[in-house]
Amino acid sequence: QLLGNQDHIKVELETLKKTYDSQQQKLEERVIAMGKELQEAKGAIGDTQHKLVEQSAVLLTSQSQLQEVEAENSRLQLRLKELNEEYRSRLAQYIRDVADYMDSKSSNAAGPSKAPADHAPMKRFVDSMLKDIRASYKSREEQLAGAARGYKKRLKNLVKKHENLLIAYGLQREQIRSLGSSNMDCGPAELHFSITDPELLTNTTRELNRLREEKAKLEMQLQELQKVVAGLLAFCGGESGGRQLDEEGWAEVRKQLREFTRTTQEDLEQERSQLLTRAVVAEEQVSELQEYTEKHLAR
Repeated sequence: QLLGNQDHIKVELETLKKTYDSQQQKLEERVIAMGKELQEAKGAIGDTQHKLVEQSAVLLTSQSQLQEVEAENSRLQLRLKELNEEYRSRLAQYIRDVADYMDSKSSNAAGPSKAPADHAPMKRFVDSMLKDIRASYKSREEQLAGAARGYKKRLKNLVKKHENLLIAYGLQREQIRSLGSSNMDCGPAELHFSITDPELLTNTTRELNRLREEKAKLEMQLQELQKVVAGLLAFCGGESGGRQLDEEGWAEVRKQLREFTRTTQEDLEQERSQLLTRAVVAEEQVSELQEYTEKHLAR
């Protein structure tokens, strides 16, 4: 029967070979198509990276141009103030010259019999007018300076209140983390709510922001370590033994973390109190110098 079925076996082998060849050809075509798609994807990624680099360069250029424009704007504002002062002084001098000219013409027209009490009435009028203008300018400048000082003072008070709120928020997060489980969400880090405006940042605030940034990084590393330790404890122990070991291990970890947080927080609070004391003394000195300068600048 085997020898008699050789033709049938050959037909089956040919069919299998054709099927194999067709499937091999389809597979090769699919591999070629995937290779083309991969090359296109790589090209798209390269184009995206190139565009990203270009956009980063444009952003850096725009930032530098913005700084240059701000510096130029400050310079132009200072120049405008100087030109206004020069214009005011020249205008006052022109008015005095006109008054002197008018008084000289009137005295020449009246003759020598003119009484000396009525001499130079235009000059007296101009002097009184300029005196009133100077007084109005001075009162307006004092009013604007007082409003600016009040605004800065309120802004400093708001920044201090914001810092106190951030400190209280950080302490609350630590209490929640120490009392609750490791999976409890304590909210975003303090760095998320920190002030980033350069005009409002002091040296103390910059230092606190740097410490908050380091704390946020340490918290992220701690969360990753907690996940790794939980995986190792679940892999090493059984259901009951692993759970008990997990609770004991987390209790020890929480104890060490609370001790580390307490000591670190005490050091940071001492450093913060010292920095705040220095900042308050410096602010008082600056305010005294500003008041002295404003009072004696006109003199």
